[in-house]
Amino acid sequence: MKITGGRQNNFLGNPPKDIVGILLFGPDRGLVKSRGLALSKTFLPDADDFGATVLTADDISSDPAKLSDEMSALSLLGGGRLVRLLLDHERQGAAISKIIKELDVNPDRAEAKLIIEAGDLSPRSAVRKACEAGKHFAAIGCYAASANDLRAQIKSGLAERFISIDADALEVWVPLLEGDHALAAGEIEKIALYKGYGKIEGASVTLADIRAVAAGGQMASIDTIIMDAMSGKADSCDAAYRRAVSGKINPVTILFSLQRHILRLLEAAIKMESGESASGAIKSLRPPVFRMQERAFISQLNTWPAQALRGSISRCQAAERMVKTTGAPSEAIVSKLLLALAGYAAKRAR
Repeated sequence: MKITGGRQNNFLGNPPKDIVGILLFGPDRGLVKSRGLALSKTFLPDADDFGATVLTADDISSDPAKLSDEMSALSLLGGGRLVRLLLDHERQGAAISKIIKELDVNPDRAEAKLIIEAGDLSPRSAVRKACEAGKHFAAIGCYAASANDLRAQIKSGLAERFISIDADALEVWVPLLEGDHALAAGEIEKIALYKGYGKIEGASVTLADIRAVAAGGQMASIDTIIMDAMSGKADSCDAAYRRAVSGKINPVTILFSLQRHILRLLEAAIKMESGESASGAIKSLRPPVFRMQERAFISQLNTWPAQALRGSISRCQAAERMVKTTGAPSEAIVSKLLLALAGYAAKRAR
């Protein structure tokens, strides 16, 4: 059977008694792994070295009967058994699907529960098709967390430790987690420890905490520099740049981020030249513009015509060549470029 959407968590938390095996697959390998571990405890709460067996795809390739033997083997100490199959390739997909079909027809032959953990299987995958078609097997896709999923995960994960989070900190943090459930879980744990792990009354995660502790948090500082430069805020841009450099952020990293931002502006500006609105143009960008930056991004589109953006890209490329070939200090080169862009934007905004 195929389990999708909101049914997945309920199904995994309380799988039907007659389920023999569950396939967990998808591009979010972190979610596949975390769900596999949680499901192992559900199937076999007291699993030990004799109760749980872990097989790999290579084990099946070297011995195609291995999975069938393990699924029918009795527990040495009595009680239930669990087989986990880590499927990183499907060279024996046909053989595995045959075993799944046989156990689905005769579930009483299974002396163990089966968990299959795989990557992003196509709909043509023999293993996936067998599990989706089975009555005693289930297939559950594990896909990248949406922004709303991550917001909910962050809020609930912190709330369990009696920690809240400021709205601006949440909006900056979500894109840094890249849609990965496992990464988010680890980062929530790290931030929670940083904020006292529930021992500090009224603890709340701030934007400064994200910049200081979160993986990729430095990018929030870089975003501030770039947004200020392209919005014509020379003073605040320069101050943020000095703080970043003193904090050991490489100026070249800032330069590359600046180029990416200008290219995104240019992509949206070209769409606007074709008659699309500013808001419509930015909605088509991938990855999407951070919600907190949308207003500033639209303002920049109104400030910077496409031709000026092309010129800015050329200036960025010239700065990159100088950094790579002349030996001139990258800190000064990038600073000069940022102030020049800020100056242009400030004049256009008058």
